[in-house]
Amino acid sequence: MDNIKIESDIPDYKTLELRPYVRQLPNFKMFGLNKTMFQVYNLSGRDTTKWINHILRRVGEKPVIFDSTLVAKTDLELQKLFINMGYLNVDVSSAVTTKDKKVHVTYLIKGNTPYRIHNFSSNIKDDSIRNLLTGIENGESLQRLPGEPASERISLIKNNMLFDRNVLDQERDRITNLLRNRGYYAFNKQYISYDATDSALADNQVDASMKIDLFKKMQPNGKYTEIPHKEYYFDRVYIYLDYDPLKTSKISDYKISDSIVSNGYTIYFQGKNPAIRPKTLLNNCFILPQRLYSQLRENATYSAYSSLNALNNIHIQYEEFQQGDTSRLNAYILAMPAKKQSVSYSIEGTNTTGDLGVASSINYTHQNLFRGAESFNFKIRGAYEAISDFKNPYLEIGAEMSIHIPKFVFPFIQNSFSRRMTTLTELALSYNHQIRPEYDRTLFSGGIRYAWQRRERGSGRHQFDLLDIDYVYLPRIDSLFLNTLPVNAKYFGYSNQFIVGAGYSYTQSNFDPMRKQRNAHSLRLSFESAGNLLYGINALLDAQKNEQGSYRLFNTYFAQFLKGDVDYARTIIIDHLNSIAWRIGGGIGVPYGNSDILPFEKRYYSGGANSVRAWQVRELGPGSYRSDSANFYFQSGDIKLDLNIEYRSRFFWKLEAAAFIDAGNIWTVRDYPGQEGGAFKFNSFYKQIAVGYGLGLRLDMDFFLLRLDAGWKVYDPGRRGEECWAILHPNLTNNWAWHFAVGYPF
Repeated sequence: MDNIKIESDIPDYKTLELRPYVRQLPNFKMFGLNKTMFQVYNLSGRDTTKWINHILRRVGEKPVIFDSTLVAKTDLELQKLFINMGYLNVDVSSAVTTKDKKVHVTYLIKGNTPYRIHNFSSNIKDDSIRNLLTGIENGESLQRLPGEPASERISLIKNNMLFDRNVLDQERDRITNLLRNRGYYAFNKQYISYDATDSALADNQVDASMKIDLFKKMQPNGKYTEIPHKEYYFDRVYIYLDYDPLKTSKISDYKISDSIVSNGYTIYFQGKNPAIRPKTLLNNCFILPQRLYSQLRENATYSAYSSLNALNNIHIQYEEFQQGDTSRLNAYILAMPAKKQSVSYSIEGTNTTGDLGVASSINYTHQNLFRGAESFNFKIRGAYEAISDFKNPYLEIGAEMSIHIPKFVFPFIQNSFSRRMTTLTELALSYNHQIRPEYDRTLFSGGIRYAWQRRERGSGRHQFDLLDIDYVYLPRIDSLFLNTLPVNAKYFGYSNQFIVGAGYSYTQSNFDPMRKQRNAHSLRLSFESAGNLLYGINALLDAQKNEQGSYRLFNTYFAQFLKGDVDYARTIIIDHLNSIAWRIGGGIGVPYGNSDILPFEKRYYSGGANSVRAWQVRELGPGSYRSDSANFYFQSGDIKLDLNIEYRSRFFWKLEAAAFIDAGNIWTVRDYPGQEGGAFKFNSFYKQIAVGYGLGLRLDMDFFLLRLDAGWKVYDPGRRGEECWAILHPNLTNNWAWHFAVGYPF
């Protein structure tokens, strides 16, 4: 079988979306062009006892032998698909042609006039449910619940829409969720059904009626009687800590050491004290005694408890009982404390612009430091890298310490805010010492940051860095290297300095690792400000400026700047084997007031595994600047632009191939000495956008991805005249770059 083609006159459904319904597909074409894996299979000989032939056959893809019965089954599958979508008179046929022992199959779909819903009505026997749904539809009923999507309050069925059975089933799910979130614990979608009849007013029109049946209660004699659906109320909530399902098969076998009772909650635990403070457990429990049952509250409790790293194996079960005329539920939350402490080790190889090295780290973690699910991390890291242009290697040693607290540690924050949001407070300290041939640098950092996001799936994450302090200390700097720098770079970039500021970032993504086969997007915005408060204080105190016109903090220069970044990426799924991903990103940093240039740590660079991959890290830009020296300072800037597009195609097993085109560069906001041609100018920046293309190979192990990319230069703005175009003047020695990395580039 060589090829299939789907022709359809139904404009609402792309033919690529119909390929999963084809029962027999031809051999896979990588990038839609070449049957690579079929060719690998053909390389094997007939003697399957030889190991090389055995491997080639396992790795490759055997030829697809045409089966006419599967064509007939595909006709039926496509017909069922469109009938369910409302095209009851659809015609599906197939045409098979053969040439040189190769079969081509064309599926022809003619939709004809579809059926539409002329009039939609409902028949709800339960008065309470009818009034509830009618009130919500008219905007008169209960307010939207926390975590409830706004779309669930709007009916999916409208008059004159296609008679799509898939939409009708989605409406059943919507109503079921709506009712279960408002107390109807025992309700399920099986109580909802539809009746449809041809409309007498017009052809291809359907009058549809939704019916919600009463609850079927079994009597002692085994017969069922119909009664109104009941609203359930939570009664008491029992939280069992130290519950190990491998050792305790049922709740009655749980050995209780002690318990704590508070406002309808009972916490059972083993030992002298509960592993987690009761306040932390109650603040993250959204099942409220004496309140209506809600599936949303149950899901929020699962999510909140699962986010506490100090807990494992969360499970919630209920006990139904009747109290007078009220149906009630006792909730049992079963949880087991996670392992408190752990130590991990890692070792990795590094490759920076062709310089190979090794790095290693030791990480200690405590998941419940103060019995409030606080996570404490302490990490020591060391690295060694041989630098080809220098005799001396690059050495680095550092330590990091952080505490993550699963709540806001801040005055005036109401508890209701923390109940609506997933909140986090982070305190962090770090030390890093670098020994390079050009200089020794020590960086001390500390900060307080807050992160929060709504509890709905897919909501954006906010992070506010209330205080971010960096202190850079250079005990040694090579005089030859220093003399190559402009005066302002010596003072503002390579001197002892403070960076004291605040920042905000927002990230949002709908990527779901459990549902990879759907379109995804991600957005990241960030803003950073430094030095404004210190500058204002010095100005109010009428402090003296030094000879560079800058104020000082503890006789040390401090930076002042504004910086903003934006990055948007999107992945479009073509089919289960092919996808297209693209990204546009950029940023700008502007020094002012106390600074003439950005600190080196805050400047942008271009090239590398996640940027323009035809260049090595810090090899591109700024603008049309080009230097053959080893001074990497000059290849940094204040403005950055990245444009990337990538075609990804599943290879075989867990291997994936990619073809990509990258474009971008960096620029400076001013004309700096030593960076001639690097300033951003509206009338010329577009001529300085570098372009490269390449191929990649990825190993997708589901929980992590290893990536190898090779990129070739197409347009190099650092060259002059016709030499800019590498295709016209190929240079195979230094016209390409390769990168090994973890994870997708975007």
